[in-house]
Amino acid sequence: MASSRRIWLGVPFSGLALVAALASCGTSSNRSFDDSVAPGGADAGGAFGECTTGLSCKVSACNGQPKTRITGKVFDPSGTAPIYNAVVYVPNETPAPLARGASCERCADTVRSPVGRAVLTDENGEFSLEGVPDGDNVPITFQIGKWRRQVNVKVTACAENRFDDPSLMHLPRKQSEGEMPQIAVVTGGCDPLGCLFSRMGIDDSEVTDAKGAGRIHVYQGVGGEGVVGGTASPPETELWANAAQLAKYDMVLLSCECKEHDETKSDASKLAMMEYLDNGGRVFATHYHYTWLKNGPPPLASLADWGISTASSLGTSYDVDQSFPKGAAMAKWLVATGASPTLGSIDIKVPVEHLRGVKAGAQRWIYRGDGTDEMVKFFSFNAPVGATPEAQCGRGVLSDIHVADGDGTGSPPGAQMPASCAKGPLSPRERALEFLMFDLSSCIQSDGLAPVEPR
Repeated sequence: MASSRRIWLGVPFSGLALVAALASCGTSSNRSFDDSVAPGGADAGGAFGECTTGLSCKVSACNGQPKTRITGKVFDPSGTAPIYNAVVYVPNETPAPLARGASCERCADTVRSPVGRAVLTDENGEFSLEGVPDGDNVPITFQIGKWRRQVNVKVTACAENRFDDPSLMHLPRKQSEGEMPQIAVVTGGCDPLGCLFSRMGIDDSEVTDAKGAGRIHVYQGVGGEGVVGGTASPPETELWANAAQLAKYDMVLLSCECKEHDETKSDASKLAMMEYLDNGGRVFATHYHYTWLKNGPPPLASLADWGISTASSLGTSYDVDQSFPKGAAMAKWLVATGASPTLGSIDIKVPVEHLRGVKAGAQRWIYRGDGTDEMVKFFSFNAPVGATPEAQCGRGVLSDIHVADGDGTGSPPGAQMPASCAKGPLSPRERALEFLMFDLSSCIQSDGLAPVEPR
């Protein structure tokens, strides 16, 4: 039996004095105390012997033994693909709800009071936390952007505890499982981009009209469908009528409408879209929605070489740009998920038009060729364009990759999301879009640097 007398930081304590000290440390008075545990633990966020509040008071010192570790893997909502660059930590206290709508949050704002430090998942979705609390109900929080889920697990002290069950370690499929961003989807006649959410595991109940309680609001674009169970979906013009309406959403997805259709996109709406980006919004534009950039305000128009190629027999093999850290991670992720048999290569069906190249302020992700033969299939940029990295908090992407190919005639009469979405495994190009979609959600950092955990 352990002695009733301890030496704590060189000072002898009697049993009664120790009980009194523990009682002053909040939640630590609820756990038993033995020779392997010191108030606050060696990694409790302060000097050894300092007892703070919350779970930091439940970290075992593990004298001479391995520290308590949690390892595991984070998956997408369907549980079929790993998530890269997700933040994982044990919260010292219950995290506050995430704010809704566009805002200039910093990466450090996304983590609330971790025990020890937060870590990031690698391209295989793997993570490792050390010096964590132990007990029957230790919470693990994992998130990317405003996708956040918390699960409670049993953790054994001074040992490795692994959690990689996809049925447990997946991002939320619906609001009852965690937090999700508020997303606006504009449908279009040439690409069911909004179906990507259903196909990667989001529950159908989250797809509603703009007045519904779902996290995915459907706006009807040219040739696009409405939504099951909703009234007539509002037209796309109601979404981008002004910056205030756009600002209600964390992300905006624009499905290809087969043509630019600038008659629905006024100069005022293009300014509103840029303001949304500059204030922390996220925009995923597909194919002909390049008009928001090419024909938009000068900072956006300057991002790319808008030359068009009409070549139609160019094959389907494209390269993943591995010259920057996230691109290198994506190439490995595509191989790990079976979407690419060869590192740095992916098979994508090619629409007729091709974007020539990108300029300063934009990052190429998927492409083929160089110089005058270059064709870019996907690029990203942080906003405001031209601002210092520290001042940028929004992000936009232009994708020349479709979830599936429409025939340009629009959706069949009565077609409604998500019932109209195809079933079955994701194609290689859908896997690429899934990776890029979650990257769009993540906190803003310079693409030229490897992601670092929030501090």
